[in-house]
Amino acid sequence: MKKLLLFFSLLTFVGVSEVFAQEPVVIKEEGAEGDLDVEKDVRELPFRQRLNFGAGINGLSFGNPTSIGLSPMVGYSLTNTSIVGAGLIYQYYSVDYGSLGAFTSNLFGQKIFVRQQVPALSQLIGQAYLTGQIENYTNLSDNTGINYSNPVLIGVGIGSKIGINFQVMYDLNYTSGRSPYGSAIVVQVGGFFF
Repeated sequence: MKKLLLFFSLLTFVGVSEVFAQEPVVIKEEGAEGDLDVEKDVRELPFRQRLNFGAGINGLSFGNPTSIGLSPMVGYSLTNTSIVGAGLIYQYYSVDYGSLGAFTSNLFGQKIFVRQQVPALSQLIGQAYLTGQIENYTNLSDNTGINYSNPVLIGVGIGSKIGINFQVMYDLNYTSGRSPYGSAIVVQVGGFFF
């Protein structure tokens, strides 16, 4: 009987506590629209607000060969999880072939890229995305006689839409001695800052 009485007492207490429970207090910022916890759909934003500008350092390789590049870029948010963009690239490349001598190239090029956040990947790594990039180069030095290949890069990145990102990509078009990068694995650091 005591157990039955205890059970009904607990049941009554739970029911009464729900009656007196308060609704959560939501404090809205002046001028805020809708639920502040929900990210606004970027497809509803005007064109200018969907643009992001940034830069990066890419193709870092030191030793033989040495490769380092700088790249300003602009990205356009297609959806809340995907960005397409374009950029310019300056790539310094130097290699020493021993008895054949050392060659230095100053490369200028363009790139187009896409970034797609994948929820399953983000759960594993956190703020991760898949990325693809195609680049085209012109040798400004023209003293090497090397026709550089056009990298086709795929990989994974980590970082938010605005802020620093870190990407590791693989060059599907890599050819030793013809690539503007020191290896088929290309590391890029950069991101969108405004």
